[in-house]
Amino acid sequence: MRTYYDEDDYEGYEAGQDLLVRRFSTWAAGRGREIDPYAVISALQFRHTSIDGRLAYWTGELVRDFLLTYVPRTLSATADDAVLVPETLQLFLRYLHEAGLEDPMSEAPADLEGAVAKAAAEFPAAMADERNFGVGKYWVMTALRNGVDAEDSDAMNTFLAEVREGKHAYDAQLLAEIAARQAGEQPERALPQLPVSLPPDSELEAAAERSSLVIKLRKFVEWVGEGRALTGTGALKLADARELVSLLDTGDEFERDLAGEVQTVRTSADLPSLAILFELAKRARLVRVVKGKLVRVAKAAPLVKDALALWTAAFDAVAEPGLLVKDSVVAPGYALLLDENLDIVLPDVLNTIYGMPEPIPVVRIAETVWLACTEDYYLDLEPSMEPLWRDGLAGQFRRLLTKLAEFGAVDLTVGPPDPMFSMDLVPENPEIPPDVQERLRVALEAPSVDLVTLTPLATRAVRARLLREGRFAPLVGELSGATAAAVLGVVAEHYTEDAAAAEITGWLAAHGGRDAGLPLLLDAVRECPFRTRASVMLEILTGSLPDGDAVMHGLRADPALGPIATQLLVERGELAPEGLDGREALLGMAEQFLVLLETAGPEATAATLIEVPDGERAHLAEAILGSGHPDHVGLAELAEVFEQVRPVRTVHPLGGLKRSGGAKGKSKKRRR
Repeated sequence: MRTYYDEDDYEGYEAGQDLLVRRFSTWAAGRGREIDPYAVISALQFRHTSIDGRLAYWTGELVRDFLLTYVPRTLSATADDAVLVPETLQLFLRYLHEAGLEDPMSEAPADLEGAVAKAAAEFPAAMADERNFGVGKYWVMTALRNGVDAEDSDAMNTFLAEVREGKHAYDAQLLAEIAARQAGEQPERALPQLPVSLPPDSELEAAAERSSLVIKLRKFVEWVGEGRALTGTGALKLADARELVSLLDTGDEFERDLAGEVQTVRTSADLPSLAILFELAKRARLVRVVKGKLVRVAKAAPLVKDALALWTAAFDAVAEPGLLVKDSVVAPGYALLLDENLDIVLPDVLNTIYGMPEPIPVVRIAETVWLACTEDYYLDLEPSMEPLWRDGLAGQFRRLLTKLAEFGAVDLTVGPPDPMFSMDLVPENPEIPPDVQERLRVALEAPSVDLVTLTPLATRAVRARLLREGRFAPLVGELSGATAAAVLGVVAEHYTEDAAAAEITGWLAAHGGRDAGLPLLLDAVRECPFRTRASVMLEILTGSLPDGDAVMHGLRADPALGPIATQLLVERGELAPEGLDGREALLGMAEQFLVLLETAGPEATAATLIEVPDGERAHLAEAILGSGHPDHVGLAELAEVFEQVRPVRTVHPLGGLKRSGGAKGKSKKRRR
């Protein structure tokens, strides 16, 4: 049982959804509570199709979005028919908490219940308001109002044909608005991010204090003082620019040698480094323009004093068009192309570098930047011009990386490329065009290439942006206060082995060390109601311990964990099946069927059992159900499956009736 599935893992998600709905329904029935199973399916689909895809992650905002936006959009039912949806969601969130499935980053259960109660009051009105409908729901509800059975596909097709013929009225303007809104609301799953580690805030603050970006911005703000007059185009006056180039040590030159001809800069906009600092100061709201005069923003004084906040604000402002090319400056087309797409390209580049275990070859990123910039443009270039544009854009991109390195956002190094960056350069990969693959193969065969990584300052800033976007960006150490079940569940699904070991080690340290913390983690595995989840939790836990193998072997005799530990040891080849005693073998067989039931569902399990001869199946059922396996809920489900495939005896209609002992041709009447 997982709480996160890749978008294209259709079978895995469907099996997980069915299992969760079954177990939740059993849980609710045991408490005498009525639920709407379709509400659970809808809630899971809502989270599965979200930007982060975490099924068990919920906040008050998500609760409100689900009940007042998603359900009214997608659930073709009246408010009366959907009356159980809010209560079902509340119970489901409570179940996630009690079952140890709740995401540790979710809001507190009490806060979520309050959010459900508040949204429930608005739910009937939201369900009834046609403006909240999706296109599909609009037509279903319109058909129902016209007496059409929406579950009859032929009837619906006839109704829609009659609509096109003008036989049924509908609100065309409202439908157009719904369609336009729906087109812009389609959620897109973001790629998962690997966990990152960050130094203490004190080290980050010190790094920000040392960064040239913070030093220069502070000097710039101080220089502005009570205000500085600008040119008619809003640029810095040339005399002021000369002063700033010296004060800030930007390295800009006022005279350039172009093809043997010395040209003098006529506007401060032609001083690229100073122009970028000027632009960032305005974007970060450190200064502003008032009636042709540049003045300091009084409210920004605390920001200027806080080096880490100032660095982050300026760094976040980089990814906007207009930073690299000014309107007053004549620039090559490829430079304009990169600048116009900077708000899309740069965040994607930073997301790609973020969390990578090895430095990325710059050439690899430059090729993807070219593809991204040209994806939605028709350049109409001559074949001979395309390489010039591509190389020119790559040069502009490298200059941008150099500027980011100057700001303290990236580290640029030179070294051999890691083989991982060539692994997807294969003909079977349609995402990278063949010509791009060939160029990359040649470039990455070099013994040494330019490499790039994010600094801790940039890693922190990128992570903060990812979180603002609703994405999952795990940080090693952030789960130290989570429950034992939560920390094992998250690291098992989202962490690499090294990151998981670091997270678990930190968790143990925060909970009294190994002697006090390890029993808590093992208890969390024991209490997990899902065998598949418990198995990966135990595997990731023991894998993070120096003596994990010994711990695993020691758990063979554990009443709750023994079947899982034994099965894992057999799968690893550390334990031969013939070396198991009778009880272990029986529990192992029960474990396998319970795992099959969870991962494939009752129908697939029944299909497997039906292949077993009747007599053997009866003995198998008796053995497994009487094995003493600790998963009582799973055994109860398995018992139902065995009952479904139990052979039905075919009996002669008169079988079992005693023949009459009377004379031939006579019989006694029987009372019916």
